[in-house]
Amino acid sequence: MEFLIILIVLVFIIFYLIRPTSKEELKRFKKKDNWSNMGF
Repeated sequence: MEFLIILIVLVFIIFYLIRPTSKEELKRFKKKDNWSNMGF
């Protein structure tokens, strides 16, 4: 039972890390002025 829970959590973490980026995120990364994304 513990193994199943750990496996599910790992799958969610891996999916979150390698998920396709949304269009909003792609727009932010393609902007030349990236300083606004850093909180400055």
